[in-house]
Amino acid sequence: MLVEIIHKQHLDLREVFAQHQEALLQGHFKEAITLLNNFNLCHESHAKLEERYIFPLFEKIDRHSKWDVSLYIKEHEKIERLFENISKDVDWLSEQRISKSQFRRNIIALLDKEKTFKGLTEHHEEREEEAMLKELEEQLEPLLIRELVSDLKFTWIEIIASVKEPNY
Repeated sequence: MLVEIIHKQHLDLREVFAQHQEALLQGHFKEAITLLNNFNLCHESHAKLEERYIFPLFEKIDRHSKWDVSLYIKEHEKIERLFENISKDVDWLSEQRISKSQFRRNIIALLDKEKTFKGLTEHHEEREEEAMLKELEEQLEPLLIRELVSDLKFTWIEIIASVKEPNY
């Protein structure tokens, strides 16, 4: 149950980022920036949910995975730093007055940079889902898991609703 609710959040985050990349490919910078900001709002909220609800529980259990909470926190920080760099790059590119060829090449370079970002987030998500969340599900009381899932689910619904995207 816990893995599924966090996996759903990860899928939602990937969808918002994919929409941002589609807008970027089409050269719709205003939309790309809005979607990138929406992604950031959702990702920050997602990270805070994990840090508030999941990490304290994970610190208390008998862990079998090689990763502890500090790794997940450091990854959240690294994701935020990379996001800030990408955001600056999108803003910069949106203001450039260059040839169509150079414009396309700059978009390709930005997408390459975003690939690194996506790789980090995907590996982070896999570690959470395959290690931390599975261990929590194995060791926590079923009632606590149901309460946690309920809190996470309804809070996430509010977060997604606050992002005014047509696909939500």
